[in-house]
Amino acid sequence: MRIASFLISICLGAMFITGCQEPTARSGKVVVSGEAQIGGPYTLVNHHGETVTEANFIGRPQLIYFGFSYCPDVCPTALQQIGIALEEVDPEGTFFQPILISVDPERDTPESLAQYVTARGFPKGLIGLTGTSEQIEAAKLAYKVYSAKVNDPELTGGYTIDHASLIFLMDENGKFADVFTHNVTTADMARRLKAFKASR
Repeated sequence: MRIASFLISICLGAMFITGCQEPTARSGKVVVSGEAQIGGPYTLVNHHGETVTEANFIGRPQLIYFGFSYCPDVCPTALQQIGIALEEVDPEGTFFQPILISVDPERDTPESLAQYVTARGFPKGLIGLTGTSEQIEAAKLAYKVYSAKVNDPELTGGYTIDHASLIFLMDENGKFADVFTHNVTTADMARRLKAFKASR
């Protein structure tokens, strides 16, 4: 397990947390122990309108990204990066399960996410998850993810979301395995995913 890498990545992430606007130096609590305390129970709604929990994804390693569909650049870039890496590592889309958890439940409905997750360049089989504000907060807490609404009358809906851009790799049992910060290269992501896949 890449605990040392995770701790370094979180430090880097704290320096580059972004809401598709100005970076904000904030990060979630990090517990230093033999196992990273990342991940846990959640109940959300997928882009088909079905209620799901973390248990629905047990059996396949997951790549989990917290973002939102109105994000103009950071989120699409991260999702496209996952898509490129998985084309190399998992071209059939049967080993890893990519997941987008919305941090904008007001606008990201199951219906809107159903269209968003099929965008060109996004990973095959990408699942969009949303829910009530309380459900999203519980998921964010489980993953130690920061996000906050930032009012801006010039934007659609009058606001954007300031959030951390981190991609979590969870193993087939839902346990934390690795984390990719916004500045990871696609080649490095593919290399680490390939090594993880070979170890299973």
